[in-house]
Amino acid sequence: MSGMIVLRIVPFIGAFIALILAVVFTKLVNKKNRGNKRMQEISDAIYIGSRAYLNQQARIMIIFFIVIEVLFFIMVKFGFLEYPSLLAFATGGGFSIMIGYIAMWISTRTNSRVTQAAKEKGLGEAMNIAFTAASASGLILGVVALFDTALWFNVLFWWYGRSGSDLAVNLDHVVNILVTFTIGASFAAFFMRTGGGIFTKAADMGADYVGKVESGLREDDYRNPATIADNVGDNVGDVGGMNADSLESWVGAIISAEFLGFLAFKDSPMLLKSILLPMLISTAGVFASIVAIFIIKGTVSRYKQNATVSKLTSTTLSGLFITSLLVILFSFFLTWYIMGAGYMYIFYASIGGLLAGFLIGLFTLLYTDAKFRPTRNIAESAKSGPATLVVNGLAYGMESTVLPAFIVIISMVFSFYISGGSSNVQMGLYGVSVAAVAMLSVSPFAIAIDVYGPIADNAGGIAEMAELDPEVRKTTDKLDAVGNTTAAIGKGILIGSAAITAIALGQAYFSKIGLLTEKMGLSVIIDFMKDPKILAGLFVGVIIPFLFTSLLIGSVGKAANKVVIEARKQIKDMMAGKSKGDPKTFITIVTRAAQRGIIIPGILIFAIPVVVGLLLGPGGVVALIMGTLLSGFALAIFMANSGGALDNAKKKIEEEGGSGTPEHSASVVGDTVGDPLKDTAGPSMNILIKLISVVSIETAVLVVTLYGKLFH
Repeated sequence: MSGMIVLRIVPFIGAFIALILAVVFTKLVNKKNRGNKRMQEISDAIYIGSRAYLNQQARIMIIFFIVIEVLFFIMVKFGFLEYPSLLAFATGGGFSIMIGYIAMWISTRTNSRVTQAAKEKGLGEAMNIAFTAASASGLILGVVALFDTALWFNVLFWWYGRSGSDLAVNLDHVVNILVTFTIGASFAAFFMRTGGGIFTKAADMGADYVGKVESGLREDDYRNPATIADNVGDNVGDVGGMNADSLESWVGAIISAEFLGFLAFKDSPMLLKSILLPMLISTAGVFASIVAIFIIKGTVSRYKQNATVSKLTSTTLSGLFITSLLVILFSFFLTWYIMGAGYMYIFYASIGGLLAGFLIGLFTLLYTDAKFRPTRNIAESAKSGPATLVVNGLAYGMESTVLPAFIVIISMVFSFYISGGSSNVQMGLYGVSVAAVAMLSVSPFAIAIDVYGPIADNAGGIAEMAELDPEVRKTTDKLDAVGNTTAAIGKGILIGSAAITAIALGQAYFSKIGLLTEKMGLSVIIDFMKDPKILAGLFVGVIIPFLFTSLLIGSVGKAANKVVIEARKQIKDMMAGKSKGDPKTFITIVTRAAQRGIIIPGILIFAIPVVVGLLLGPGGVVALIMGTLLSGFALAIFMANSGGALDNAKKKIEEEGGSGTPEHSASVVGDTVGDPLKDTAGPSMNILIKLISVVSIETAVLVVTLYGKLFH
């Protein structure tokens, strides 16, 4: 038992080391020069706008959380949930909001320092500062993920173990309450990622279209007052929202693996070890990321003045490869030490997950990087106008779903059968869930190379708005080019992990209702020919991602329309010398739009699984989860890749000196079409497909009980 206590403490050790390094990295960055007074004023304005938006969003989220807590309290009073679930839900949401704030603060305190480094010392030093800050953000993600899950597990394990009752009974309470923690983290991530996505893309679309197409201004030109809101959006959406999204993905994968480990090993002496293993693999991922961060920082610091985009891109991508290799090495020893030689198939399943994440990231790169045929062809089609460019972008986005889908299928089937799924379904599902944990264990490093991009983008905006030498903007644009490439990898990993985690969660729901309906004497038939309610649930599930996409893109469109109208007015007045412009107006417009845009989706996510369960039964909910997963995954890949390719096609034209040409105007239109796809609706699919599953699991007792009373 003493060995088990040590294993339960290891995640805390990993969290503590990551926290120390995150603080050290942040202090190192904060010692750097913030630049001249104008640069500092712009940076401060971005920070103040970002903080104001997150504060307003937090108020809306608190209202939602109070309503859900009241509903959970009612479920507790009727015996459908336990009291600790109320606190678990609240802390899950609270930690998710907190990590968004911290990540935003780090990025907004770094942006002008990167600009100043680009001005004084060139590409290598600017990259070093941006990557150091982004690494601090990635390590904070590791701190919160490890600390959250380990704290809740240990507290609940102690609380329910006080009575000395059976271990399986105690852990049954623990894993079910942990699912509620996941719901809290997922709800907060949905608001942070989706609200931030509406904000940033509405501001970006309006600023780009009026500034570049209509007024002929440069990117982030100081004469375009909407640019501050655009830069604020990078921080609240692509930094704060991205970190919250990554946290809920990682925590969701860990807890789903613990839940399925309980189901697979509940009658085995390996029960506790199977539940601890996902947390320990995640801890290994944090240590692997730390090693890779130091290797990449050392390599970048040696480049100094001879840094190039290709060198920096290759270096950062090699860091992800190093992280993955180290996770494989650490996982081998962890699985062998904890589970024993007889359970090494779990290690093989984890390799399947890591390889799947890496390959999905590479395929995402293939369809979004300007070095490859799809994005080059999209840029070439700009000669025929915006219509052909957009059509080609959407076509390649649809094509890009094929290879990732095959990778997920292969990874799922491999992990299931290598874990003994042919003879024990629960064991196979546990293997699938461990594959998702392994895929996400590289998250600290993946976030480092993802968050680095918005920091570089902000640095370029500050260089332009502060009217620095054009060479400074060229340097920051090179940083941004590296960020665009590496961000594609991070998005691919999140999408792939969401699919595999949702598969595991869906099967966990099916297993749970199987136990519940057996107790009540009901039967759940998953057969389309025998029960039309299953087909109805499947259709509802397929439609949900399209409905959510419509709501989110519609919110972006409405807000962007207001930004365009206001930008036209302000730019006209500025050109005539009547005013200096008011960036705060744009921040207010997009903030209000973002808050309104997330209300209906937020309600529907919680209501749909319950309503479908009451009308169509537990089998209908299983079909609902399947349908949401299948269409949501395809939509996520399509939107992320088509948007990314359209964005990089525009950048390719700009890099080749095409700014101000008809081709460039066409590419800006394409970019404005792709923006809400890749940064608003696309990322929301990751959270949606998992939230539907975890809400279904947590309301399973309610649905089965009420459905049984209504129809039996």
